Amino acid sequence: MEDAADAHVVALDRAPALGFETFVLSAPTPFVRSEAEALKRAAVDVIGRHFPDAPALYARHGWRLPTSIGRVYDASRIERVLGFRCATDFGRVLNALRTNGRLPFAHKSAY
Repeated sequence: MEDAADAHVVALDRAPALGFETFVLSAPTPFVRSEAEALKRAAVDVIGRHFPDAPALYARHGWRLPTSIGRVYDASRIERVLGFRCATDFGRVLNALRTNGRLPFAHKSAY
């Protein structure tokens, strides 16, 4: 939610110069197009290649990584046009789990 709010503020500031635009707002993806089939079939394996300690970090917190990811969004256009990049990404979440730090977003464990 924090990233979405920040992106709206940036878009409002730039609206007079941009006119009408549509953007995908998403954390930058570590995945590449050639991994799409593997993400659908065995997401845990692909995630583990990019973030080797992710399965153990998730398990330590009683969480499970997704077994299948059917969609990956490319937010490079919002970064290129607006200069906006989400502050919250999977790497920051994992770092918080690694260090027992605060998650980089509002989190309700009961949700």
